Amino acid sequence: MKKRIPYAISNFETIATENYYFVDKTKYLEEIDNIKYPVFLRPRRFGKSLFTEMMRCYYDLKYAHKFKAIFGNYYIGQNPTKKHNSYFFINFNFSGLQTYAEDNKGIIEKHFNLNNNSVIYNFLLYYREELKLNDNIIEVYRKNFENNSSGALTNIINLISTHGGKLFIVIDEYDALTNAMAIHYQYAPSHNNEYLNILSKNGFFRGFFETIKKGTASSVDKVYVTGILPITIADMNSGYNIAKWITFDKKFTHLLGFTYTETEKLVNTIYADYSLKTDKSEVLKTLKQYYDGYKFHKKGEYLYNPMMTLYFLKHLIAEEEYPDILIDDNLRIDYRQIAFIFGNNTEGRNNIITQITEHQELNFSSRLNVSFNMNNYKHGDYIPEGLYYIGILSYGKFWNKLKIPNIVTYNMTLEYFKEINNFTPSGYQVSEIIQSYQSVGNVKELINNFFEKIIKRFPGDFFKNANESFYHGLLFHVLWSTFAKDIYEVLPEYNFPTGRADIMLRSFPSAEVQYELQDIFEIKQVAKSANETEFEQKFKEVKAQAQKHLTAENKNWRAVAVCFRGNKDYKIKIY
Repeated sequence: MKKRIPYAISNFETIATENYYFVDKTKYLEEIDNIKYPVFLRPRRFGKSLFTEMMRCYYDLKYAHKFKAIFGNYYIGQNPTKKHNSYFFINFNFSGLQTYAEDNKGIIEKHFNLNNNSVIYNFLLYYREELKLNDNIIEVYRKNFENNSSGALTNIINLISTHGGKLFIVIDEYDALTNAMAIHYQYAPSHNNEYLNILSKNGFFRGFFETIKKGTASSVDKVYVTGILPITIADMNSGYNIAKWITFDKKFTHLLGFTYTETEKLVNTIYADYSLKTDKSEVLKTLKQYYDGYKFHKKGEYLYNPMMTLYFLKHLIAEEEYPDILIDDNLRIDYRQIAFIFGNNTEGRNNIITQITEHQELNFSSRLNVSFNMNNYKHGDYIPEGLYYIGILSYGKFWNKLKIPNIVTYNMTLEYFKEINNFTPSGYQVSEIIQSYQSVGNVKELINNFFEKIIKRFPGDFFKNANESFYHGLLFHVLWSTFAKDIYEVLPEYNFPTGRADIMLRSFPSAEVQYELQDIFEIKQVAKSANETEFEQKFKEVKAQAQKHLTAENKNWRAVAVCFRGNKDYKIKIY
């Protein structure tokens, strides 16, 4: 029976025992074993929840009889530590609580308690034999602490202590609620800021973490916390000062995500199992362009986003072709999260947006493993750091450069920046813009549609500050989001032997297309107020820039030079 792709499956036991592919990360359990209270942060959709479920299978005492069946084929199954399957294990997951972030404090606290007490109640049912509990005792626990999950957790900690046991606590997506609240209350005064209130000395959220901290004096032996941003723990101050931050620890840099070697091995195995006819080298190249490029330590390897890689491979197996949309919408971040990171630092925001849009990288001379809180974000003090934590930026080749990891992230980033700056036009269908270009190669009509239906829709005063990165970033977004990725290749800032071009678009040689495309786009702009001499001089520059690419293997390509004058008019030359 052929193995299956475990896309969107976070139940590790299912993956391990029901014939799914799995990139073995169990060796990291050996390292986790030596750390009492680790906090590990990574961007969304990077496999954090799956790893917590792997820990459940490894550390939960009730999984002891399944150890060989689950881990026998993996590293840790042949190299087990002494602590495996020796804990009472409880996993709190705060994802979903962000739904209530804008409600009043009472409703937020109610749902926080309901979420946690449901976990605690199921914990009691699950371990009833080991803890010698009957229905009446469990019901007493449930009723006494129905509206107080900190009190309920205290009782669990004491109960396990009396039985001489040890407790392993996991808090998955620890900041799902608080991140959403921080965005909502970013500019609220301190006395009326519910985000800060729940993290203050008497706040219910901080109280829950203080309960865990106090429990480490008795039965709480290990606590694993995972999420995206560090600000919640920073704003709790001493509420959870036992944390050991392993986010930047070199030993854990490859804990989540696939290295190139792991990805290549997975693809080779799939091709051997399924005898796929799709060009494997093109598949590996596409995976690298779209999902690789995350680097979480200066000396670490670049990593592929695991969920997106599995999303692609699952579709490839099922359909023998690339997915039409190369990004899972679950990967997207609410653009307000980006706006929150920029805070009210307008100057810093504009500079960073320009650098990222033009060069897909950012000059950076500080360090990422710093502690910062909501007040820092309010003032935009740690913009690069925030963009790193949420996965927009990653370590580059050089120590002083952060970079956009891949094309998928670059395209999403352009969307975020447009929304932040109210760039998003409406009232048109993007597919209409590229229709004649795709069918008969009419590049003049493409540029004219782009100008008439998108550029001219922006308010005139916007173009006082717009630079050329706005134009080619927006055109790339239109092309990238509409052309099928298994038929066309669309790349920004593409390196030719003659230099970097703003956009490269081509139909794959073996693709069945109405019109074969091999185009290079170079784009310049002048201010809306520029005179004809200035306009013509800039147009001359871009023409020379475009024409120089038509050499050697690219001599039969088409080079398109365009110069925009604000949203007033444009000049175009096709070579």
